[in-house]
Amino acid sequence: MRAIQIGILPVEHNHIKGEIMRKGTHRVAAAIFALGLIAAACGSDDSGTEAPTTEAPSTEAPSTDAPMDDAAAETAAAQALVDTYMTIPTEIGVTVGPSAAVPTGKKVAWLACELPSCAEVGEDWGKITDALGWELKTINVESASPGAGVQEAIDWGANYIAISGSPVAAFAEQFAAAVAAGIKFSFAYNGEAPADGILTSISGNDAVYAAGAKMANYIIADSGAAANVLMVNIQLFPVLVAEEEGMKDTFAAGCAACTFDVLPVQIADIGVNVPGLVASYLQENPETNYVSYAFSALPIGVTAGLEAAGVALPKQVGVDFDLTGLSEIVAGTHTAWTSNPKAYSGWVMAHAMVLDAVGDEFAERAAGEELPNFILDDAAVAQEIIDSSPMSNWKGPEGFADQFLALWGVA
Repeated sequence: MRAIQIGILPVEHNHIKGEIMRKGTHRVAAAIFALGLIAAACGSDDSGTEAPTTEAPSTEAPSTDAPMDDAAAETAAAQALVDTYMTIPTEIGVTVGPSAAVPTGKKVAWLACELPSCAEVGEDWGKITDALGWELKTINVESASPGAGVQEAIDWGANYIAISGSPVAAFAEQFAAAVAAGIKFSFAYNGEAPADGILTSISGNDAVYAAGAKMANYIIADSGAAANVLMVNIQLFPVLVAEEEGMKDTFAAGCAACTFDVLPVQIADIGVNVPGLVASYLQENPETNYVSYAFSALPIGVTAGLEAAGVALPKQVGVDFDLTGLSEIVAGTHTAWTSNPKAYSGWVMAHAMVLDAVGDEFAERAAGEELPNFILDDAAVAQEIIDSSPMSNWKGPEGFADQFLALWGVA
């Protein structure tokens, strides 16, 4: 029988190639509520006569052997998928360049949010606009309320606006005004569907759902289909809700004995309240053996907080590694993370602008919006990535910037 619990807890708070093989690590956790368990049990009746005595072994065998067979099959199925996730990509996801010379003089506003991930998405915008002969204006915004920044871009006379993470709902009035003024948007990580004024939305809901499913399969394989998982998530962002759904659905379909719970937190909790929330959750739910973080910044301070609280570390994993996750893989306190080439995403956002600037459709939009990624659980490779770029992260496939510049005809 299947037993899975899906819970939601309320709160008030470049370049590396090759095959990566699997490794081990430890744990983390957070919360304020107790995690309930749904038990599944199968039983059989015993008889007191001699005839039933001879039948007893065959009656009990299915009830003990079947779950073991199920777990082994689930583990094997997940491992077969995980084996396809471990190779580091080497090629960019688009092949069709602009049909004419790219005009110079275009004005691009990059709205840089307060999260560390935005610094990575924006890392190469200066290089991109310099190569194209375009003008760049960086405007600092808050993820939850970027409207003032969008208005500043409108007033500046931007041709294009690039934003990461913030959904249109957070600046609907300014979005409508920008589109009315003929300004077009390139988005990343906000899950927006195609619409007038939106050139692209990199790594949208479907892609991040898939990333969550990949990490869930990794956990199933790594645990032998016996994982009690807590996900730490910021449900403000639609793409992170999609990641949560990807994990939940994968556990429900592929792991009878697994449980899955969610600890919702807020941006302001990062590095402040998250460590204590995870520690509280683990203390109340000691059976939790995996903590999964929805994105790179969420585990900041958690390992140290758990150790200070005397809480045994669970296996810690996540989607979208950065220096925090990579360093903890090296230290042995995290087990695995998926990659997320955020610098590369900026180039795809710019690619959509380049095509629009010459009047071309982004015919490869679906392929371009799916970022190249992999799962990393190897400490040596994690250290190589840390040493490979100024921001100590995997920017994208080796030589990806040169591949884009050549495609645009400005190499």
